[in-house]
Amino acid sequence: MSNITIDPDVKPGEYVIKSLFAEFAVQAEKKIEVVMAEPLEKLLSRSLQRGEDLQFDQLISSMSSVAEHCLPSLLRTLFDWYRRQNGTEDESYEYRPRSSTKSKGDEQQRERDYLLERRDLAVDFIFCLVLVEVLKQIPVHPVPDPLVHEVLNLAFKHFKHKEGYSGTNTGNVHIIADLYAEVIGVLAQSKFQAVRKKFVTELKELRQKEQSPHVVQSVISLIMGMKFFRVKMYPVEDFEASFQFMQECAQYFLEVKDKDIKHALAGLFVEILIPVAAAVKNEVNVPCLKNFVEMLYQTTFELSSRKKHSLALYPLITCLLCVSQKQFFLNNWHIFLQNCLSHLKNKDPKMSRVALESLYRLLWVYVIRIKCESNTVTQSRLMSIVSALFPKGSRSVVPRDTPLNIFVKIIQFIAQERLDFAMKEIIFDLLSVGKSTKTFTINPERMNIGLRVFLVIADSLQQKDGEPPMPTTGVILPSGNTLRVKKIFLNKTLTDEEAKVIGMSVYYPQVRKALDSILRHLDKEVGRPMCMTSVQMSNKEPEDMITGERKPKIDLFRTCIAAIPRLIPDGMSRTDLIELLARLTIHMDEELRALAFNTLQALMLDFPDWREDVLSGFVYFIVREVTDVHPTLLDNAVKMLVQLINQWKQAAQMHNKNQDTQHGVANGASHPPPLERSPYSNVFHVVEGFALVILCSSRPATRRLAVSVLREIRALFALLEIPKGDDELAIDVMDRLSPSILESFIHLTGADQTTLLYCPSSIDLQTLAEWNSSPISHQFDVISPSHIWIFAHVTQGQDPWIISLSSFLKQENLPKHCSTAVSYAWMFAYTRLQLLSPQVDINSPINAKKVNTTTSSDSYIGLWRNYLILCCSAATSSSSTSAGSVRCSPPETLASTPDSGYSIDSKIIGIPSPSSLFKHIVPMMRSESMEITESLVLGLGRTNPGAFRELIEELHPIIKEALERRPENMKRRRRRDILRVQLVRIFELLADAGVISHSASGGLDNETHFLNNTLLEYVDLTRQLLEAENEKDSDTLKDIRCHFSALVANIIQNVPVHQRRSIFPQQSLRHSLFMLFSHWAGPFSIMFTPLDRYSDRNMQINRHQYCALKAMSAVLCCGPVADNVGLSSDGYLYKWLDNILDSLDKKVHQLGCEAVTLLLELNPDQSNLMYWAVDRCYTGSGRVAAGCFKAIANVFQNRDYQCDTVMLLNLILFKAADSSRSIYEVAMQLLQR
Repeated sequence: MSNITIDPDVKPGEYVIKSLFAEFAVQAEKKIEVVMAEPLEKLLSRSLQRGEDLQFDQLISSMSSVAEHCLPSLLRTLFDWYRRQNGTEDESYEYRPRSSTKSKGDEQQRERDYLLERRDLAVDFIFCLVLVEVLKQIPVHPVPDPLVHEVLNLAFKHFKHKEGYSGTNTGNVHIIADLYAEVIGVLAQSKFQAVRKKFVTELKELRQKEQSPHVVQSVISLIMGMKFFRVKMYPVEDFEASFQFMQECAQYFLEVKDKDIKHALAGLFVEILIPVAAAVKNEVNVPCLKNFVEMLYQTTFELSSRKKHSLALYPLITCLLCVSQKQFFLNNWHIFLQNCLSHLKNKDPKMSRVALESLYRLLWVYVIRIKCESNTVTQSRLMSIVSALFPKGSRSVVPRDTPLNIFVKIIQFIAQERLDFAMKEIIFDLLSVGKSTKTFTINPERMNIGLRVFLVIADSLQQKDGEPPMPTTGVILPSGNTLRVKKIFLNKTLTDEEAKVIGMSVYYPQVRKALDSILRHLDKEVGRPMCMTSVQMSNKEPEDMITGERKPKIDLFRTCIAAIPRLIPDGMSRTDLIELLARLTIHMDEELRALAFNTLQALMLDFPDWREDVLSGFVYFIVREVTDVHPTLLDNAVKMLVQLINQWKQAAQMHNKNQDTQHGVANGASHPPPLERSPYSNVFHVVEGFALVILCSSRPATRRLAVSVLREIRALFALLEIPKGDDELAIDVMDRLSPSILESFIHLTGADQTTLLYCPSSIDLQTLAEWNSSPISHQFDVISPSHIWIFAHVTQGQDPWIISLSSFLKQENLPKHCSTAVSYAWMFAYTRLQLLSPQVDINSPINAKKVNTTTSSDSYIGLWRNYLILCCSAATSSSSTSAGSVRCSPPETLASTPDSGYSIDSKIIGIPSPSSLFKHIVPMMRSESMEITESLVLGLGRTNPGAFRELIEELHPIIKEALERRPENMKRRRRRDILRVQLVRIFELLADAGVISHSASGGLDNETHFLNNTLLEYVDLTRQLLEAENEKDSDTLKDIRCHFSALVANIIQNVPVHQRRSIFPQQSLRHSLFMLFSHWAGPFSIMFTPLDRYSDRNMQINRHQYCALKAMSAVLCCGPVADNVGLSSDGYLYKWLDNILDSLDKKVHQLGCEAVTLLLELNPDQSNLMYWAVDRCYTGSGRVAAGCFKAIANVFQNRDYQCDTVMLLNLILFKAADSSRSIYEVAMQLLQR
């Protein structure tokens, strides 16, 4: 309520009416202000009529309710408000248009006048809205005659014709006149005699005037003022009074000579008589009505034969026949029927439409009210009608360009009494039932009518609707009060049993077969070719494409899709139908898209046995049809998938609720029926696999949708109470891993780590999918493992999601816990990768046609790279997968043209092989595009152990090419160097992930633990290559050295310590590698003198040096030390170990500790080593002593180590007094052993 103060001491009723009216005044003023701000050309009805503002509508309805108790005072107040708004406080107000096109003066004044006039009209509009509502209460609360006359006078003033007026507000002036006509219609229901008297008086005055165009128009305006007058059917006195008035008007109709007045009266009679005809169940045996019909019929019928009268008088003749008595109707209708049929092909579309409308009203009376005649006569009449409307052999209907609903109703009327005739003689013909495939053609309008009428008839019979009502004129009240009762059609499939119950079992199968044929032809003609993914539809507007012959076919397509699942086409498999519906969700036609998706939703909600097929079918459709070159379509498709899962959720919730209601909470928890249990878990894995593929997107918005899909699956899984199997839900695994994954790279982003430290549980998949703080690698990063550093380096400053994605796909993460979902993801991602590859490869024919290939391919490379990572992580051969044979199209088929006619059922194949993947992508290593080759590094570097053998096989030629050494020009040299860098990065990543050392990969021999021959050869040849170029110092060489060091270290460190001695069979290779890495280790080289060490001791170690040092340590500790000189009493290794242990860098110091530990473990026979370690515990610097003691402690805690007990005990006692807490604790632990 607005801030209006009402005296609270007044009576409650008075308080209510005052408050309501005060609120009305405020709201009305606001609405007037809005209207004044709108363009003058805008019709007032668009802003003010009922339905535009629900709050204002409610206010007016409240005033109507209050009027039951105080109508006179409310009317007076309303008139006071009206007069004040118009500035006519005295009683002699009169409606006058403020402006005219004839007015002189400047343009500004005229515009101002139009604006003021618009305000007056808006006031009238609001005033009429209230009058229409409150005057309905006159039968409940009588009103003094003066107030009635005031309403009448005001209304009839608006019916006066304004000669010469044609201003901007002309349309609004007519709307206001219609509104006052609606007021008169309401008033006439209770004050008919007063309205009649006023009308007759006004008409009499005009008839006395000399006839002129102005007088004629005035009479017509007056007649139009009665257009909403309706006959009261009871009591009979009121009915007779109404027809007495009608007879007076009829007399005037017969007497008047002017054509326009005669037509206006004919129109008025039609508006008044149609509701009478619709309300009459049987004939009305009331003399006044009989007299009215007989008085007008003959003259009107004769006049209708004249061309100038036929358009106006055909509806009147129809109405006269419709309200006439049975015998009168039967004696006359067939003659008029022939006239109507002859006009169906009239060149004037208005006349043919009028003839058709006359026909279907007459038919309703004949069939529904009179129940036809004898069979022979009825058959003859109906055949003449059907032959005229639906000529045999024609592809269209007569008349053309007519709303199909009229034809539907005509057939429905016939079927009400003659169902067999309607089905066999009309509907079967319209649907081309029984035609062979060769002769079958699409007749859109005819088929549309046939299908719609079948559905209407079946619904009517099933819902026991009874007789269909008579067609009305569909007049829309200007106030917006028209009540439209929307027919609710059944959505449940019509089964054979139900068809039998309603008497349609003979016809039902035929219609289903016809629907199948229609759908297949429509899909071929206006379905597949008009999908938004089609090349022919690109950059086209729907309005430009849905024209000509296509338009009626698409209208028919809409009807067919809306008919499903009510009718399931017979002959089309379930998977074919789902694929068709799914494909139509990307059709050019918006309405068809909506209908197709509504049908899919209905199948999910109401048809339990369809749910799995719909969900999996929709996923396969998106994978195959909605490619990544259509990102908006892809997003919309994923949103639809979420909604489909939601429909299943709703169904499950309703089921659970019903179970609770039936059994009661006391009986324990309700359980879904057997169908709702574990059989569905597989389809959930299909959806999860698809969501993992969508998570490859480079766009956060799309990834958010994928997260939504996974969350919805989790919610549905819980609702259906599906028992947990071997596989976990992907969302659970990913949410659980998210904090640790973020922790692995957050140090490179510079982002705030507070949340991660104090509330890791708040970090979930959604957080990572939206994370936008990009990691940036730098040369002093020695913390990050290889995969983090390389990924950060390659995607410098780009979307950080790639690191998260690759981390989720580590073998110990998603592939381990969600193997089935990952196997589907591999299949889907492989398909998407192949479909996207032409967009990425700059040498492909697609990009050859583009002007700027770099820009076009760059936009897809990130996505292609992510698909590649997923494929390589998940790729498994069909023999090793747990998903088994799944319904999917092979890539060759998937990438084929839309016209290939593929259906899901037609191809049931195994999962594509890793070999086919690598054959497709490994040759791209030679690409000149850095983005592609670096993407290949990240992808191939994530290859899983099961696919490693196939990868090595495909990489073999690339390895030979990269390591070949021969003279060549700069360009070739540069390309070979890039190939070497990428190759060593791939192997580094594989080694870092533990793939090379995995028992299933074949990287190491399972018995001897020797390194794979290809890899061993690669390591040795790379070593030789780097040794030969050790004096050079280019950036590329630095990169190769760094990654080669990390590769060797990663291989060794992922193998158990006791198996490491076999990795490199030749000890000489170990020694050579150690010396090579030493060259690159900077201040930690074995060549460094103590003086060098101290001068560089405060310098920060870079990653290249650290990787070399790590590799030195790894190679050294890869079994017993091969070079005994190094560990002799004055061996060079001791100085090197001193150097490392004494480093200020914690990572380097830790590396030294680990090296000493492993050396002690692997070389127990080297007593010099133990003596050196113990000695350093006493004589070394703080860091060296601490490192050596920890190493000794580790060795003794982990195994029985032969050593001088007294020496060890002395050392422990000495360290027990150490000032360092950590050293003291280690010493105490050793004492307790």
